[in-house]
Amino acid sequence: MRERGQRRRSSRGPAAANHAGDPGPRADGGPQGPHSAFGRTQRGGTSGGVVPPRELPIGRRASRARWALAGAGGRDAAGPDELRFCGSCSPETRDQVQEGPSGGREAGGSGPRRRGRRPCRRLRNQAGQFVSVVTVFEAQGTPSGGQDASGPSTRRRGRPPRKHRRKKVAIATEVTLFEMVALGKNSVQQTAVEEWVRSYKEDRELALLDLISFFVQCCGCEGMVTAELYQSNEGKNVVHKMTEKFDQQSDFYPIVGPGPFWKRFRVNFCEFTELLVHQTHSSVLCDGHLMDTVIGMLSGLTNSAVYSLRHTSSLAAMKLLTALASVNQGICTGRRTAQRLYEIESITKLKGRHKYYMELLDQRRHQFQNKPVAIDNIICALFKRTFVPRYRDISSDIRVICMGELGCWVRLYPDLFLDNNYLKYIGWMLYDKDASVRMKCILALKALYEKRESAMKLGLFFYKFKKRILSMTQDRQPEITSECMQLLRLISEHYVGVFSAMEYVFLFQFVYAAYRPMATAAGELICKRLLAPPPHEGFFAQEPPDEFDRNLQNMKALIDFYLQGEFHRHVPYLVDGLWEAAPALVRNWECMTALLLEPRGGRQALTSQQERVLIEILVAAVRQAAEGRPPAGRRLGKKATREVDGTRRWREHANMSRHLAKVLPRLLSKFAADKEKVTPLLQIPQYCNLDVYDTDGLGSYLDAALLELDCLVQRHSDVAVLEACARAYGTYCDEGRSAHGQAAPACSRLVDMLVDALTPLLDVFIQKQGLFLGHGEMGRICSTLRRLAAFYSAHDLSSWNLYEKMDSLLTFRRHQGSLPTEVVHCALQCTYYALLWQIVAATDRLPPQEALLDLRKRLLRFCLVCRVYLNHQSKVLSEKAFILLCDLLLILSHQGPEEDTGLGLLFFVPDHVLQCKLLTFVKEHVFLEEAGAAGPSRVYKEEDADELHELFHRRNMLAVFCKLIVCNVLEMSAAADIYQFYLKHYHHFGDIIKETMTRTRQNDRLRNALSLLLCLQQLFQKHVDTYGMGYDPIEFICGPFYSIRLLARRFALTLGFDRARDAAHLIHRRGLAFAFSESPVPEEEEARQRFPNLSFLLVLAEFSCKI
Repeated sequence: MRERGQRRRSSRGPAAANHAGDPGPRADGGPQGPHSAFGRTQRGGTSGGVVPPRELPIGRRASRARWALAGAGGRDAAGPDELRFCGSCSPETRDQVQEGPSGGREAGGSGPRRRGRRPCRRLRNQAGQFVSVVTVFEAQGTPSGGQDASGPSTRRRGRPPRKHRRKKVAIATEVTLFEMVALGKNSVQQTAVEEWVRSYKEDRELALLDLISFFVQCCGCEGMVTAELYQSNEGKNVVHKMTEKFDQQSDFYPIVGPGPFWKRFRVNFCEFTELLVHQTHSSVLCDGHLMDTVIGMLSGLTNSAVYSLRHTSSLAAMKLLTALASVNQGICTGRRTAQRLYEIESITKLKGRHKYYMELLDQRRHQFQNKPVAIDNIICALFKRTFVPRYRDISSDIRVICMGELGCWVRLYPDLFLDNNYLKYIGWMLYDKDASVRMKCILALKALYEKRESAMKLGLFFYKFKKRILSMTQDRQPEITSECMQLLRLISEHYVGVFSAMEYVFLFQFVYAAYRPMATAAGELICKRLLAPPPHEGFFAQEPPDEFDRNLQNMKALIDFYLQGEFHRHVPYLVDGLWEAAPALVRNWECMTALLLEPRGGRQALTSQQERVLIEILVAAVRQAAEGRPPAGRRLGKKATREVDGTRRWREHANMSRHLAKVLPRLLSKFAADKEKVTPLLQIPQYCNLDVYDTDGLGSYLDAALLELDCLVQRHSDVAVLEACARAYGTYCDEGRSAHGQAAPACSRLVDMLVDALTPLLDVFIQKQGLFLGHGEMGRICSTLRRLAAFYSAHDLSSWNLYEKMDSLLTFRRHQGSLPTEVVHCALQCTYYALLWQIVAATDRLPPQEALLDLRKRLLRFCLVCRVYLNHQSKVLSEKAFILLCDLLLILSHQGPEEDTGLGLLFFVPDHVLQCKLLTFVKEHVFLEEAGAAGPSRVYKEEDADELHELFHRRNMLAVFCKLIVCNVLEMSAAADIYQFYLKHYHHFGDIIKETMTRTRQNDRLRNALSLLLCLQQLFQKHVDTYGMGYDPIEFICGPFYSIRLLARRFALTLGFDRARDAAHLIHRRGLAFAFSESPVPEEEEARQRFPNLSFLLVLAEFSCKI
């Protein structure tokens, strides 16, 4: 069998020799070995071609991929004479490999089994290539009865042998550096580097060929780097040859491959390059050949036009520089330490120290003498030939790598890189158009300014790029703005007077930013610059001020900052920005309430304006502590901080509720006369845990709070205060809370008192039919109705039967002006709330059909009353009637007959006449012609408070009407009349109209397209009626007709980017039919007379991009 195996091996020819690892002598006399390349030798025996990186097995399968089923002669296929063992292999290991990895037993089964060290799997053949000894099981082996591999033998007595016994044989396979790195194990990479260093010492040309092949294969190139190609023209032809054989049609290469395996490969690739430097810095790194060859190859690859070659080589070069900087910094540190120890030892040598210790220190000091200079030369060469050409590469990924690694170099090796010659690259790239590059620059500077030693050396750099860094607080990317604000905070801590007062004001206003990390960073800056430091931070403080004085000083500084702000009046945003930066200030309930209640005598107390701001801060902080989320409109960061532990948050909320429950009655009593101060204080109960009244025995404080609420209702007639009192009563009267038992009777007594006061006044009014009623009686009716309307919004007052009384007021029409406007306004509000509470009761519990019919009559009657008041001469009443009518139509339209047979009686849809009346009201009261030169695009200022309030009401009315269109209460064609004002009133109502277009498109794309077309047709018809059928070319590019084209262009953009073709086709079909519609004129007339709408084709052309 041995002869047969030899004949079989000799019959394979050169291919078999290649597979066995014996390449034969080379023609050029170079080093033996077929080390073609970086790929695995094909199993067929030829060395051409490379297995693509996608087929690389993962993890331990890298060795299993080499396994094969071998016969009895498989052991001879790669004999021991063709292997060269590494120096770390023991004799037992060599015998193990020669005898078979099954433990030393013969193929025939004889001989003892050896135990102990595992066989070495890192071997090299005669060509110097890496090989691996892999054990496999033979599919059909010899029986265990003693039959030898070389021939048959007699069967032993005893237990019959197993028929299908497998035995282990050794197969030597080739493993490249690429595969070793792809295994993903640190031990494997460590072994690969050690073996490569050992092979470099033996044959550096062959080892460098291995390393170059590794870098080229990591680029995803399918070419082969041969020794001839490497040695020709100092390797310059390698890049050119690899570029020719590179498959540029494929976007895949290893370091950017998808999936966890290729992501891990990128990490291993970076670790391998750094490990290579750390393993060679004390031996062959500075031999003058290794790094020259590597730098030349990497510089050639980084200048390649192929992106994958340039990207991979740039990453390798930057990681090599990082490793070199780390190594050199360690050497410099060791040199300084040795010098310091030598000096100390030289001083103390007369005290009995041994001379040999001095000799050791002197020897160690001389070891570090020349290495830093040599490594610095390598760093400078690699920096100039790789970083300088690539830091402004066209690819942002390469620029990100360069800037990120440059930040590491400056941080790891400041002795060389903390210089303006290197920092200037970071400053220049602050202007980069890519956000990730700018982010890397900011992070690099932030890491430098975190250490005072490095920050003190960056004065000139900051002076040059100060303006740019300040402007980056307004970057488009919110993450960059937050990091830039943190950088500026660090800069302000290290340098005194670096920012002017105006620059600080500019930075402080970002506490109102919509991005929460940015606001928090600005809050930290405010705490450092505005608020007084704690006592332990002062250097010369002999007698630190007490806590009350310090909190008073900080709170007044914060209040003054808020009052002096010119652009913002948002206390919740300010509190949220300081929530993490100054918790001792904005969460100090005791301090804030003490400042409000008991200002110390002889000290400067808070002014009335400061008290108002402090109350707003207190209420905002209470809401933040109760809800645990930022205010509406503020966005969290991508890496939002983890919420506080639930138990801790519950404990803090309980302590806050316990304290506020005690002081709330006193606060309400002190500020009862000031409606601006007491209104926000009435919001505190809804954010507190009211169970503390029962658990902590605070019932007396609850009685005092309810008494103060009763006094406030009787004292104030302002709607805001009354509604706040009603909501506070509603919070206390919640059935799920322990305060319900005391609060519900108090609220009932208060409503009884109001109803008892209103009933005789209304009776007298109805009896006298509104005549001979004094101003005092009418004033009491108005104030009582205002209080009842406020309570009706939060409490169900159906048991007091107020609907009949309100209905009698609304239907009183003896004289149009007989009732004051405020009385009718409150009556409309009370009637509306009464009907809503009846609908809620009918929804919760279905009443009999007679009750539903009676409720339907009441609803229709109220709609008729609101329809009448739409034309009232009072603008307040007409607008109130419009809003109440729209809200009620929206509620009744969802009580469809398909939902419930009983509630279907309440279903109501407005008729065409009512829809036209609502549309006319919107046109007359919302889209007004603004006075002044700016017109509809006028920007209101804070001084125009009344006009801003009016604009708010107009926006509210438009939003209510558009909601009816979106919810299909009104026909979608009604939206066409609203869309006509999209461009003209874009500044004030553009967002509402655009949202209406978006919602209607989501409901029905085709109907939305028809409404857009109808809007354009109406505008075109108005233009024709006003200006005639003009065909002047100048009119088509400017003037009123051009505004129609601009509106059509905006409409085309609202169709969306997906599934817009059907809508565009529908618009074109209907638009073409409208454009070519003939007018009733004689046939002999001109075409312009017969087709008056022909110029509408120019409007349709704006939708052509959507077909």
